[in-house]
Amino acid sequence: MFRRILSVVFFGFGTLVSGANADEPIVDPTADYLAMNVPDRVSNAGHLLIVKKVEVDLEGNGKNAIFLGTWYRHSGPNTWLWAGYAPIAGGYKRITPAHSDVLIDFDGIYVGDLPEIGRHGMAQAYSLELDNKDREQSNIISDVTFYYIEQGELVQQGTGTLDRDDPEQETKYEFYFGPNRKVAAIPKIESFTVHELASKGYRIPN
Repeated sequence: MFRRILSVVFFGFGTLVSGANADEPIVDPTADYLAMNVPDRVSNAGHLLIVKKVEVDLEGNGKNAIFLGTWYRHSGPNTWLWAGYAPIAGGYKRITPAHSDVLIDFDGIYVGDLPEIGRHGMAQAYSLELDNKDREQSNIISDVTFYYIEQGELVQQGTGTLDRDDPEQETKYEFYFGPNRKVAAIPKIESFTVHELASKGYRIPN
């Protein structure tokens, strides 16, 4: 379900999501994610139980960005927030804020060209009333959000409410989320328990 309180989206224009300031490449995104000081993550996720890792060609250049996230279980049954990392020479650069995570629902997300803005990235439809897996039950989509990289940072661009009873808006929905849509890539998603991560030598935050 679309959680405005956890991730602010300004409709009609892009929100630049500031990344890490350090010039040195991040060698291990997982270690960086676990070491981050994110107050919302502590209050909404509590003690970490599981971490998911998503690899996706966000820029369409054959190089996968990495997103690491966990379930914000105090905010809803399917609310997952993420830190993102883009590949650079010698490692990765964080493309999301240093002290907050970003709401992205990777379930059924579109990856490919975003013709409305002339970029390559991702698109997701959010509903205030329903979880995304049940959104076909509603003709009103609360927001279609684009995600793409600009100047080395992740941008979220909300496009506003979509009324599927309007033929033109339904065409837009079908392009990104219909059964015949054409995607450039499918995100690879892995899940790790904190015990698995600890066994690999990662330091688990308290």
